[in-house]
Amino acid sequence: MRSVTTALQVLEAVAVNQPIGLSALTRTLGLPKTTVQRNLATLADAGWIEQQAGGGRWQVGVRAFVVGSAVSARGGLRPAALPTMRDLGAEVGETVHLMVPAGREVVLVERVDSTRPVRAVAPLGARGALHATSNGKAVLAALRQEEVDAYIAGGLHAVTPHTITDPDRLRAELRGIAEAGFAICREEVEEGVVSVAAAIRPGRGRPIASLSISGPKSRMLPELLTPYGEKVRLAAEAVAVALPVEADTF
Repeated sequence: MRSVTTALQVLEAVAVNQPIGLSALTRTLGLPKTTVQRNLATLADAGWIEQQAGGGRWQVGVRAFVVGSAVSARGGLRPAALPTMRDLGAEVGETVHLMVPAGREVVLVERVDSTRPVRAVAPLGARGALHATSNGKAVLAALRQEEVDAYIAGGLHAVTPHTITDPDRLRAELRGIAEAGFAICREEVEEGVVSVAAAIRPGRGRPIASLSISGPKSRMLPELLTPYGEKVRLAAEAVAVALPVEADTF
């Protein structure tokens, strides 16, 4: 039982402090380094945690998000968002995604699929870098400047040839997103896919999630992106209002 308790302590510490390295985690927990290493390996093998690309720091894995998503079905973000997501999806005929921030990424926790044969498809638990996705950029644009600076200092890797990797260009885009209220992703995370997203900010405070409309480039035409951006912005505001007072991301 003690080993299970220790593993849960390690998992919780990773979730609260992610992304976090072994040394920092050891100091946080006050446990021997070998004990923390052993539990990290066990949790990683089970899919509860994972290392960031290139190794090093740890973050919550897909399994934790899937379980958390199932638990949240009884109350919180997903039930508050689903009616609006369905309405939005029916209106535009494209897939609507709900994603939550997790460290340097956003994670897909709910989606309403387009009924069209060709559509944007991503599994629940899928991740995307904040700077490479419309959902992530919408979240980034709503963060404090020091948080944006810290994110950029961590590096801007290219996911596709269209990903913004220049810090000055990203900062300029984030300013535009903050002004417009929605973000656009033009094949920056997946070639052939275009999306628009808006942050969900209860009380206009810190972003806890984001909504997006995603579809193939052939249908997400340039002249539709601003109208769709306005629609997703209004939808995100509606979800923020519909959230229970004590709701969080899961």
